[in-house]
Amino acid sequence: MNSYWSEYWQQGHVNSFADSTSRNYEGELAEQWLAFFNETNVQGGKVVDLATGNGALIDLAVNVGNFCEPEYIGVDYATLKIGDSLKQPKINFLQEQNIESLPFKDNEVTAVVSQFGIEYSNLDLTLSEVSRILRPGGKLRVVVHRKESAIVAPNFQILKVIRALQEEKSPLDALKRLVSALSNAKKTAQDRESIRLELNEKVGNLVSEYQQALYDTNFPKLLKTVMKPNVSFERKKAIFEEYDKELESHGVRLSDLTNAARDASEVTLLKSKLVCNDFVDITLSDVTDKRGLIGTIIQAEKKK
Repeated sequence: MNSYWSEYWQQGHVNSFADSTSRNYEGELAEQWLAFFNETNVQGGKVVDLATGNGALIDLAVNVGNFCEPEYIGVDYATLKIGDSLKQPKINFLQEQNIESLPFKDNEVTAVVSQFGIEYSNLDLTLSEVSRILRPGGKLRVVVHRKESAIVAPNFQILKVIRALQEEKSPLDALKRLVSALSNAKKTAQDRESIRLELNEKVGNLVSEYQQALYDTNFPKLLKTVMKPNVSFERKKAIFEEYDKELESHGVRLSDLTNAARDASEVTLLKSKLVCNDFVDITLSDVTDKRGLIGTIIQAEKKK
């Protein structure tokens, strides 16, 4: 895991869908989690949320479902920005903590959960730790990314566009050269027009193949902003620097996402890993929304 995730969570996102306008997970995904948290809503219980981010699952359990009996502990490798609604006596967060080595006693925890997070870790190590800390009969419930899902598949396209924008002689490079030429009195109209035509061609090629993905990188917004004549050249340079940084961060996060996502055969393999770690009653079920497949739910119980 890298520092870009700390930067991402520090922006205050509640869930891992930065382009989402929702407060939390919704639809079937939320309904199934609320049903699970109803089952684990036991006084004296301890629920651990692995790769918690800014606590979306805990927020769903406590502030949406009002399931406030157990203690909730969110664990994440990143530095987080926890909202005021989660600053409650029975809620704690362990930040900058590797989930592959957990600071809990053997058989201490009643339930372990994770929403689009556990798959970013070394699962052999993490599942061994989960088995160690769960009480006999303790529950595990995670949702993992699928490569072919409506969440991950579009991000493969966005990642391709990001890589294209970061290449030498990219549309971004052409835009920077055009902005520089427009501010340089020594450049002729012919020089500027040549770069403009180059930029139009490069952008057109990306639009023809990856139109939506290009918009998701905010490149069209950048182009519109830096081409405004009333914005100073120094300000435009600062905007480019900010965009380069965000593009790098976005690319690293999407690379992590696409690498972590599992295909159907890899999800089935996880069932074998759970069996090897003393789990029983293992079920795998896909979860969908109006867009289609969004992930796979894996649920199991530690052998009594």
